[in-house]
Amino acid sequence: MSISFITEDSARQLIDENVARHVSKGFIKAGKGFTQHCIDTGRIAYEVANRIIKKHPSLARHLNPDELRVEGYMHDFGKILEGVEFHEVGASHQILRQGSGELGLVAGGSEFERGATVKRIASLIPPDFALYESLGGREFPENSPFPDKIGAFTERVDELRKELSPSNTPLSIEELALPLTLAQQVALYADLTNLGGNIVPVRDRINEIETRYGTPGEFYNKTYSTLTRKIRPRVLVVGSFIDSLLNA
Repeated sequence: MSISFITEDSARQLIDENVARHVSKGFIKAGKGFTQHCIDTGRIAYEVANRIIKKHPSLARHLNPDELRVEGYMHDFGKILEGVEFHEVGASHQILRQGSGELGLVAGGSEFERGATVKRIASLIPPDFALYESLGGREFPENSPFPDKIGAFTERVDELRKELSPSNTPLSIEELALPLTLAQQVALYADLTNLGGNIVPVRDRINEIETRYGTPGEFYNKTYSTLTRKIRPRVLVVGSFIDSLLNA
């Protein structure tokens, strides 16, 4: 039996149930579009991957549309329990531990195949310029702009560096948290072109994130707004690269 992946309906139910179960934490409010954003990101990632493969068949070995689809569904899952800061770490770690079990993201195949698939999905979530800066970059964890919160994540970061590494040498912070592979760049692109389910230019989405976190109100987070401005040039480069593949 080959590997099978969670369906859109099951992913929607998984996210909705977890949001409802943990709504008292105050990070995600039911009915605010969180689930739909995750579902739409998975759909966009799947569509973008297939479009690239159709235009550039030689790149097919670098992209698995279903793995990218599931990553899109789960990319913000960590926000439910712990909020926006370092949510990529929480989501990746939870997928690594529960992806083929409680979360039900993959099924079928052998235990080894399920484990390898879950590992690939988990490795798609941390590569985000905002996470890299949040961790403190090369000066992890001392240079983190969230010194009061990073302590709750350092152990999981170190576990991810070891368990997501293809060798016995732990990943560097750059290898963990920067989008270095095509699949990681497609995953990031899917999130950063998704605005209300519509595919928009990366520049427009970055503007929306800056405004959301920089405007006093429900989502106000001055540090995160500053980080968004800092990473803008690097995000735009990734966006331009994926656009060039899609439009070639």
